Amino acid sequence: MELSFGAIAALLGLTLRAPRQAAALLMRAKLPDGARWAALALMAVLSAIVMYSVSSMAPVTGPDGAPLPMPGPFFWAGMVGFGMGLTALMAYGVGRWRGGRGTLPDAVLLVAWLQVVQLALVALQLVLLLLVPVLADLLEIGSVVVFFWLLTAFVAELHGFRSTGKVLAGVVLTFAAMVLAMTVLLLPFMPAGI
Repeated sequence: MELSFGAIAALLGLTLRAPRQAAALLMRAKLPDGARWAALALMAVLSAIVMYSVSSMAPVTGPDGAPLPMPGPFFWAGMVGFGMGLTALMAYGVGRWRGGRGTLPDAVLLVAWLQVVQLALVALQLVLLLLVPVLADLLEIGSVVVFFWLLTAFVAELHGFRSTGKVLAGVVLTFAAMVLAMTVLLLPFMPAGI
């Protein structure tokens, strides 16, 4: 698999036009498992750099107008890496539970590529923020839709499922269950009065 800018741009275009075809192409790549995990880690680091940079440019302030403490890049890398790893595990595990044939290394690669697409959308959003801010807000909403659309197509291709509607329902239910579980787990650590 070629890693030139042109090849990556072409794969991005294919991903947005025909995500299942792009997923199949990625899974046919002769990448060792270690390289797939390294791609996931690299995307977590790149995402952390972008998130930290963006949050540095627009610090969040409290009710009194004082800037709130900002998490560092290691926090962002850990959060993104954890989220990507959990997404890959869930895409693999829930799909296999429902009769799919996908592998964990392929799930890891597809989630890493999904993050590449998300970072490309963030870069476009930053450009639009400078030129046409209202379009940047629309793209932010669109990015969430694109994320779920691509994740659905990738999971369907990963496991050989034909019905993307059923896969979408599974993705939404899995995310809802994960959010509920995380809420229950984190509730004891929440400050009183929230």
